[in-house]
Amino acid sequence: MTDRTDREPPGMVERIVPGAALLVSGLVMLIICWTYPLGTLSQMGPGYVPMAIGVLICLFSLAVIVGDVMRTDLERTQRIHWRQLVFVSAAILAFGVLVDLVGLVPSMFVATFLSIFADDHARLPGALVFALLAAIGGWLLFIVALDLPISAFWR
Repeated sequence: MTDRTDREPPGMVERIVPGAALLVSGLVMLIICWTYPLGTLSQMGPGYVPMAIGVLICLFSLAVIVGDVMRTDLERTQRIHWRQLVFVSAAILAFGVLVDLVGLVPSMFVATFLSIFADDHARLPGALVFALLAAIGGWLLFIVALDLPISAFWR
C-alpha cells in the first residue's frame, strides 16, 4: 500500500474533468431552454429561471476549472464522499416530490434539513433552526415578494 505522500498529483486532464462536466450540464440546460420565452424581470417567462440557472452553472464551472488548474496543492484521492452524496441527493429528491404535495414551505424545510446533514458536524438543534429560517426566507422571497403562484402549504 502506498503512502499518501507517494501518490503523484492529478494531471491537467483530471483537474479539468469535474469543471468540464459541470460546464457541459450548464450548456445542455441552456440549449434545452433556448426556445422558451424569457419575458422580463417583473413578468418572467418559462425560460427566464432555467436560462439564469444555466448561465450561473456555466460561470461557476469556469471558476471551478480555473481554480483547479491554478491550484498546486492538489493530491490524488480515490475516496467518494458518500455522506454528502446521499444527503444532498435526498434533499433534492425530497423537495421535488414534496413541493406539489405539501407546498413550498414544508418542502423547503425538509430539503434544507436533509442537506444540512451532509456536514459531518451538523447537529439537530442547529439544523432545525436553519431549516426553519430557510423555509421562512423562501416563503418571504418566492410567495410574498415575487408573488409566484406556488402553494405555501398543503392545497
